[in-house]
Amino acid sequence: MTDDLDQYFLCVETSGRWEFQVGVVSWVDGPHSPRLVWRPFRTWTKRPNTDRLARAKTAALRNPRFFRICTRCGQLTNTGLMHDRETCQSCASRLFGILY
Repeated sequence: MTDDLDQYFLCVETSGRWEFQVGVVSWVDGPHSPRLVWRPFRTWTKRPNTDRLARAKTAALRNPRFFRICTRCGQLTNTGLMHDRETCQSCASRLFGILY
């Protein structure tokens, strides 16, 4: 299930520290121009191993700032792709006729 969500995770070295970032879909550039805005989530002084990265990813997937479960379809969805706190954009289009 999380393979398609992997696009929202990034680990980069910045100023001698390792930062795990989570991408949130943003519509700042307009309704036809979604883009990812990278938000810091965890930092480490040493390069994180696979286990640490997996734990950070699991924690981020459970964090409602970044992801929510659509109550209509049950899919875990990036918050930027949610119509509201409970309904993803796909379900809002399908059920309510809202166009995105």
